[in-house]
Amino acid sequence: MQTAAFRYGLADQHTYEFVQGVVPWELPQDPSNQHYAYYDITSPTSFITALDNLEAYVETEGPFDGVIAYSQGAGLVAMLLVRRQYLQPQAERLFRCAILFSPVQVYDPVAYLERGEVRVLDRLVPAMARFSIPVVIISGEADDRKAECQGLQAICDPALLNFFVHEGGHEVPGIGVQNGIAGTIKAARRGITQAELAVVH
Repeated sequence: MQTAAFRYGLADQHTYEFVQGVVPWELPQDPSNQHYAYYDITSPTSFITALDNLEAYVETEGPFDGVIAYSQGAGLVAMLLVRRQYLQPQAERLFRCAILFSPVQVYDPVAYLERGEVRVLDRLVPAMARFSIPVVIISGEADDRKAECQGLQAICDPALLNFFVHEGGHEVPGIGVQNGIAGTIKAARRGITQAELAVVH
């Protein structure tokens, strides 16, 4: 698993549930194996369906203290948080904290809901409130898609945003990026602690 080294380093008494993508997807660098995405990037209705399915899963199987996601999955979680906060601002939060590795393909679900417009979520619009939970964003200095997660920072509460950049690429720090594990775990623990303190207060 991509997050195995991270989860081992995080230790503590955490338990995990894994949600896999269901859309067959071919990776150019690994065409011989079958891979799955959470949604088809060429179909706006596909990402809306993925959001609906993820929200239904969390509400049925939860509650969950937090969420850890990578790449397209991290983008999907970010979109779900945005949509939930926009449509149901008074509803109970789906998660107490979010740890997002290299989030990409983060589209604006509000723009799609209101105008049918598909656009990258790269700024905070007037109708949108900032995330009210601790968010940890981990990205790689050598990731050629790192700019895609920068817009996500704009919709996070600066006081609750924990951002760490490791020396690797589009990956979760592990065997290949050993020097990134310590910083990643430190940022994640900071976000988890903020979530725990919010419950206490």
